[in-house]
Amino acid sequence: TFEGLRDRVTADQLLSSEIINKDLFKKLKEGETSAKEVVSMDTVKKYLQGTGSIGGLLLTDSQEKISIYQGKRRGLLRPGTSLILLEAQAATGFIIDPAANKRYSVDEALRANIIGPDVYDKLLTAEKSVTGYRDPYSGNKISLFQAMKKELIVKEHAIRLLEAQIATGGIIDPVHRHRIPVEVAYRRGYFDKKMNLILSDPSDDTKGFFDPNTHENLTYLQLKEKCITEPSTGLCLLPLNSRKRQFIDDATRRVFRSSWLPVRFGRLRGEKEKGVSLWELIHSGYFTEEQRSDFVERLRSEEMSLQQLVALVLRLVGEMETKARTRITLGGLRGSVPAVWLLDAGIITEKTFEELAQGIRTPEEVAAMESVKMYLQGTGSIAGVFIEASKKRMSFYDAMKTNLLLPGAALKLLEAQAATGYLTDLATNQRLSVKDAVKAAVVGEELTEKLLLAERAVTGYTDPYTGSSISLCQALRKELIPLEDAVPLLEAQLATGGVIDPIHHHHLPLQAACRYGFFDEDLNRTLSQINDNTKVFFDPNTKENMTYQQLKDRCIHEAESDLWLLPLSENAMFCVDEQTMEVLKSVTVCVNVGRFKGQTVSVWDLVNSEYLSDSKRRELVQKYKDENTEVLREIITIVTTIIKETETQGKRFAFKGLRKRVSASDLFQSQLIDKKTLDELNQGKKTVKEVTEMDSVRRYLEGSNFIAGVLIQPSNEKMSIYQAMWKGILRPGTALVLLEAQAATGYIIDPEKNKKFSVEEALTAGLIGGEIFEKLLCAERAVTGYTDPYTKAPMSLFEAMNQGLIVKSHGIRLLEAQIATGGIIDPVHSHRIPVEVAYQRGYFDQEMNQILSDPTDDTKGFLEPNHYVTYMQLLERCVQDSETGLYMLQVVQEGGKYFYIDESTKQVLRSKPLEVKVGKFKDQTVSIWEILCSHYISEHKRKELVMQYKCKTLTLEDLIALVLKIIEDTEERAEALKVKGLRGDVSISELFNSEIIDKKTLDQLQDGSLTLASLTKRDTIKRYLDGTGCIAGVLLPSRKEKMSIYQALKKGLLTEQCALGLLEAQAATGFLIDPLKNKKLSVDEAVSSGLVGSNFHKKLLLAEKAVTGYTDPHAGNKISLFQAIRQKITAKEHGIRLLEAQLATGGIIDPVH
Repeated sequence: TFEGLRDRVTADQLLSSEIINKDLFKKLKEGETSAKEVVSMDTVKKYLQGTGSIGGLLLTDSQEKISIYQGKRRGLLRPGTSLILLEAQAATGFIIDPAANKRYSVDEALRANIIGPDVYDKLLTAEKSVTGYRDPYSGNKISLFQAMKKELIVKEHAIRLLEAQIATGGIIDPVHRHRIPVEVAYRRGYFDKKMNLILSDPSDDTKGFFDPNTHENLTYLQLKEKCITEPSTGLCLLPLNSRKRQFIDDATRRVFRSSWLPVRFGRLRGEKEKGVSLWELIHSGYFTEEQRSDFVERLRSEEMSLQQLVALVLRLVGEMETKARTRITLGGLRGSVPAVWLLDAGIITEKTFEELAQGIRTPEEVAAMESVKMYLQGTGSIAGVFIEASKKRMSFYDAMKTNLLLPGAALKLLEAQAATGYLTDLATNQRLSVKDAVKAAVVGEELTEKLLLAERAVTGYTDPYTGSSISLCQALRKELIPLEDAVPLLEAQLATGGVIDPIHHHHLPLQAACRYGFFDEDLNRTLSQINDNTKVFFDPNTKENMTYQQLKDRCIHEAESDLWLLPLSENAMFCVDEQTMEVLKSVTVCVNVGRFKGQTVSVWDLVNSEYLSDSKRRELVQKYKDENTEVLREIITIVTTIIKETETQGKRFAFKGLRKRVSASDLFQSQLIDKKTLDELNQGKKTVKEVTEMDSVRRYLEGSNFIAGVLIQPSNEKMSIYQAMWKGILRPGTALVLLEAQAATGYIIDPEKNKKFSVEEALTAGLIGGEIFEKLLCAERAVTGYTDPYTKAPMSLFEAMNQGLIVKSHGIRLLEAQIATGGIIDPVHSHRIPVEVAYQRGYFDQEMNQILSDPTDDTKGFLEPNHYVTYMQLLERCVQDSETGLYMLQVVQEGGKYFYIDESTKQVLRSKPLEVKVGKFKDQTVSIWEILCSHYISEHKRKELVMQYKCKTLTLEDLIALVLKIIEDTEERAEALKVKGLRGDVSISELFNSEIIDKKTLDQLQDGSLTLASLTKRDTIKRYLDGTGCIAGVLLPSRKEKMSIYQALKKGLLTEQCALGLLEAQAATGFLIDPLKNKKLSVDEAVSSGLVGSNFHKKLLLAEKAVTGYTDPHAGNKISLFQAIRQKITAKEHGIRLLEAQLATGGIIDPVH
C-alpha cells in the first residue's frame, strides 16, 4: 500500500485510477519493483502527495518563515485573505506549519495552535473537499464538485477550492483519498468539461485569491507562481513585502491593556481597585471605531506618547460624562429634549449650557428664548383658513367638508401640519397628535391613515433593516417614501423651523441636520429651487401652485393666538357653496336601475356617483348655479338618462359567473371594471374575453388558490379529498371541512381530471358520497345564497351568520376560505366582490375583517396535521401541481418528506437585506425572501433552497451567495440573447425583467427548445417589441387612394391641429410612417425625406422623446414620458395624449431599453 491523503492507497486503486499502468502494476505484484520506487516517480508522487499548496509567508526583510494564521495575527494579512489561503490548504490536504515543516489535519492544527478557533469551523468545511461531503438524500460520500452541483456549497467557493486542487496536483477523490487524472475525474462524476473550461480560462469569476503585495485578484496558480520554493523543505512560500501594518498587532494591544487608569467618573468609576485599562476604556462605548483607530495610529507613529494619549482619552471621557450628567431637559414637539443634545446641535451655546447646569437660568427661560423656541416648537404651520366674508376661522377639514377647499388641497395642508408636529384645534387652540385629533373630531377617521403616515416625519420612520428611528430625508433615501410625497412634508418642516430630528422630536439648524445625516445638501439645493417640482401647494385665491413658504407668506398671522391662517376670498375657487349643496341634497329622485335601484336618492348623491365624470359633474353644478331651480328637472333627467344608458349598455355583455351569467353592468356596480372599460366594451374597443382575462376581473369571476385535493408523497399519487378520506389517509372531520371550503368557494374539485362540479353534479359523478351530501349542500349556500326566513330574499353567508342561520365558528371558517380564494361571494350576482363593496352591501363588516386578519384559535378552523391553522396557512403548506396548477395538500407516507416554510423562517429571511448588482433589483437593497419569491426562482426551487437552509446543509451566507448567483447566471445568459426593439436591440434579460416573458420561456430560449425567431412571432411579444400599429395614414375609399398624414394636410383633407396630433402620436409610438412605401422613419429621417415638413420638425422631435427618453434636469439620466409629466418637463395634457397613443398601440414605452 501507499500513503494517501488520509488513508492507505492500494496498487489496485492506483491502477483503476490510471495513475500506474498494467505493466507497472504487474511488476509491483511480482516484486520486480518496490513501492518506494513507485512513490518516487513524479507521475505517481503528484497524485499521492500533490505538488504542494502555498505553505506560509516569507517576510522579505527578516527572511522569517511564518504560517498564514500568524500573518493574520500580526496584522500582516487581512482576515479574508488569510482565510481563503488556509481554506486552500485544508481543501488540498493539510494545514501547514512552515517553521516546523509539518502538515496537520484541521483538528490537529487547532490542537497544535497553528490555527485559532475563529477559523476552525470554516476550515473543517473546506477540509470536506478531501474527506468528502455527505449526500443529504442517499447518505453517500460525495466529492467537492458533486457537492457544488447539489448546492451543498456555494459555486464561487467551490470553484476556488477546485482551482486550488488542480493547481496542486489534481482533483481529489474523497472515497480513495488521493488525486486523480482529469479523465478519471470526468468518469467518476468528480469534474466535467464545462467546469474544466471555466477553470482553464482565468476570469474574474475564477480569480478568487488576493495578492497582498500588489492588491490584485489572481487564480491560485497565478498566486503560486509568485511564490518562492524553499530548496531545503520544498515548501512553497509567499514573499511578503514590508509595509505598514493594517491591524492592531499583539504588541500594541499589550501596551493598551497594560496601561491602567483610575476612572473617577461615569459608569466605569470604581469598577476595579486598580482602575481600568486603556484598552477597556476605548472599547467601553465612548468612542467610535474610527476614533479607536486614530488613537492606535497616533501611538504607533509616535505622534503622541502613551502618557499624552492617556490624558487625551481621560479628558474626552470626562467631557462626555459631564454633559451626560447634566440631565436638564426642555420641552420639544413630542416630550422633552436633553439640554446636552441642544448644545451638540448648536441650538444653545456653551455659556447657556453652563448657566443651565449651574442653575443660573431655568429650562423655561431658555426654552422661551426666540433662538431656542423656533427649534423646540417651530415657527408654526398654517393652522386653518380665514373666511374673509364672514371673518370666521375654520379648520382645513371643515373647509373641505363644506366644499370651500378641494379635498386634495386640504389633505396636503393637513399632512403639512402633521409633519411639523401637531394638528391644530382652532376652537380650543390646542395642539394635538393625529390620534388625539381624530378622537376630538378635529379631523375625520377616513384621513387617519394618511395623516399618521405624514406624522412619521416627526415621530420617525422605522428603518426596516436596523429597526432604528430615521428622519424623513433618510426614509426618502431608503425609498420608504416617494420623492413626491416627501417634498411637501420637507418643505413644511423647513418653513416652520427646520428639518425635524426623529429621535428627540424638534427642529434642527441646517448644518446640524446634515451632520447627523437627517438631511443633505443635495436635497436642500433641490428644495431651494422654485420650480414645478417644489411648487406643490395650491393657493385657492389665485389658482397658483407654490411652495409651502410662499403660501405661508400669504397667510395672516394672528398675534393673539400665534396662529397662521390662509385667507379665503369669496371667489376663492369653484366649489359647491353650502346653499347649492343643501338644495341638491333636498331634492330626491326614485331610481329604477343600477346601483341605486329601488332607492330614493338625492340629486347630490347622484351627481357625485361613479356614473358621472368629473367634468360632467362640474358642468351640471355650474348649470344649476347659473340658471337656478328652473333647470333642476333638466339636471335630474340628464343624470337619470346617463345612469339608464350606462346600465342598458352594460347588460348587453354577459360574463360567466359562479352559477349564472353576470352582466357588464353588474361588474361596473361591483367596481370590478370602471366606466372607461364599460365604454370600451360598448364601443367595441374591448371584447368580453379581453375583459375576462384582466387580472382584476378574473380573480372575482373565477377565484383562485383552492385546496383541490391530496398529493401522496413520495409516490406523487393525486386523489380527491373524498377519496383520501375513504382510503383512511384523511380523517373524516378534516376531509369534511376541506370539502365544505370547496363547496363554499364555488365548486367541488376533481384534481385528477382537473374538473369543477356543483355539489349535486359531484354526487352524480361519484366524486362525493351521500353521507356528506346534505352538509355540502348547506356549505354551497355560501355561493348560491341562504333564504331569509321572513322575506324569502336571498342572503349572503355573513348575513346568514348574523341572523343565526349558521353557527358563527362554521361561518367564519367558510368566510375565511372565500377571502383566501379571491374574495367574499355575492350570492345575488354570482361573483366575488372587493371588501369595500361587501361592506356597502352588508355582506361583511370591519369587525369581521379584523377577526379574520388576526389569526387566533377562533379563526383556525382547519386541522394540519396535529394542530389547527387558518385556510390561508394551510394553503401555504400545499404544493402546486405542475400539470394543472391546482394546490394539493401534501400527505407524507413512509419514505417521503414533508416540508413547508413556516412564519419564523420567513421572518428571518425577510430581515436579511442584501444588495443586488444586476437584473430587476439592480442597485436595490432587498430581502432574501423577496428574491426567493421573485420571478428568478420557481416555487419548487424556493422550497428546495429553504429546506436546505432549514436542514442546515446550507448556511444563510451560502443561501445568499446562491440566490445572487442564480440572478447573475440568469442575467448573464439572458443578456447574450437579443431581439430587435423599437430603436435598437433588446436583451432577453430585459424582456424577462419587464415580465414580458416568464422563467419557463427564458429557460426554453437558453436550452434551445425555443428560437428567438419563434418568440418574436408571438403576438404577446410582438406587441411589446413593435407595438400593435398606430394610425399610419389616410385612405380615400371612393378613389382607394392612400396618403400620408402630412399629404392629407397639404391637400386640405385634415386641419393642421388634427394632422399634428396624429403625427405626434406616430412619433411617440416609435416612428413616422410612409404608408405608400410602408417604411418607418425617425423624425429626422422623415423631415430629410420630405415625408413631413420642416415646420413640424421641432414639435415632432419633442413627441419623439416619448420613445427616446427625456433628460432629468436634476440627475441627468433618461426618464420616461410619464416621469416627464410628473416632473413637469412636458405639459400634462400633451403628455396624456401621447401616453394614450402608447397604451392604444401596445403599451407604455421604456425609453432606456
